[in-house]
Amino acid sequence: MSDIYVLGSMNMDMTVVSPRFPKLGETINGHSFSTAHGGKGANQAVAAARLGANVSMCACIGKDANGKELKESLEYEGINTDYVFESDSSTGAAVITLVDGDNTIIVAKGANADVTCRQAELFLDKAKPGDILLVQLETDFKTVEYALKLAKSKKMITVLNPAPADPECSALCEFCDYIIPNETELKTITGNDDIEFSIRKIKDNYSCIPVATLGSQGCAFYRNESVVFLPCEKVKAVDTTGAGDTFCGAFCVALSNDEPIENCLKFALKCATLSVTKTGAQPSIPFLKDIK
Repeated sequence: MSDIYVLGSMNMDMTVVSPRFPKLGETINGHSFSTAHGGKGANQAVAAARLGANVSMCACIGKDANGKELKESLEYEGINTDYVFESDSSTGAAVITLVDGDNTIIVAKGANADVTCRQAELFLDKAKPGDILLVQLETDFKTVEYALKLAKSKKMITVLNPAPADPECSALCEFCDYIIPNETELKTITGNDDIEFSIRKIKDNYSCIPVATLGSQGCAFYRNESVVFLPCEKVKAVDTTGAGDTFCGAFCVALSNDEPIENCLKFALKCATLSVTKTGAQPSIPFLKDIK
């Protein structure tokens, strides 16, 4: 099994459950409020660790109680936190509104924006050919780009989850082996809302393999000159927060075991589907025993 290196964000998630999304300028009463450990990078690292991988994390947290709590939670999951650095900025936060299983999210990067190229270099110093680097876009864009280039030079397998969506992230495709956007992110990258067209466009212009996550419709990917759609099991979604992160972490775990891409995606779909049946980002991430 290859080692998995995750460079990304660590956030404290604050979730309000609401009967509906408020209109502009409107105040409404929610049902409940909760906090949970999150951040796309941390979520993906936790998913990979719970599914049996050897995981290391590179991130920045603030010198505050939230940062300490988030770092300790990763250590509890068995994740190597030697490269989780402290910053003078406050720890990142996400404000989530949850309505009937769907959500809207506002992220304040905070310390996540302070991850540097030098820190990424230290993080990947002992990485071996065949190890996996998984990144997202909640940290500094230039640091993500540097980490991907460095990982490619070390013959690592590189996986980009281009979230939040950024029109400039197409520039990162040439340094990726796999890119995993959702429908919104796919449209941002290609400028087209046709899934099959967009997947072909990425494949035609870059050497990476595009995989589009499609929520309750499963996912789509490029294989043998065709765009293949894989469905997922139908469940009652309680909270979709973190489902895409679970998918990415699970995909990398299967990839680290040298599974064919279709097997990797089927495994990732099972994990993501199970995650939406529970609330919270990290609390909903399944363990390998749950999948089995």
